[in-house]
Amino acid sequence: MEKNSNQSIAYSLIVLLKRVIFAFVILVIVIVGGFLVYIGNLNSGEYSSIDATGVYNLVDSEGNVIATDLTAEDIEAIVEMLNGEG
Repeated sequence: MEKNSNQSIAYSLIVLLKRVIFAFVILVIVIVGGFLVYIGNLNSGEYSSIDATGVYNLVDSEGNVIATDLTAEDIEAIVEMLNGEG
């Protein structure tokens, strides 16, 4: 009787371990898949047709380029306006 009981407990533990491993694998797949979807959405933004060849570009909150090739003086003027100095 005791041998049968021990086998039943061992079988139950094996089944439980298999379920835990299966849940862990599914969790990893979901996390990696979610990350890939997130990265895909980041890189799928609409890009402007403006050629941005300069170091400084003025970009709006959605990532659209408003002005390209800003000079250092332009940047200083913008910063002064934002700080309320101009």
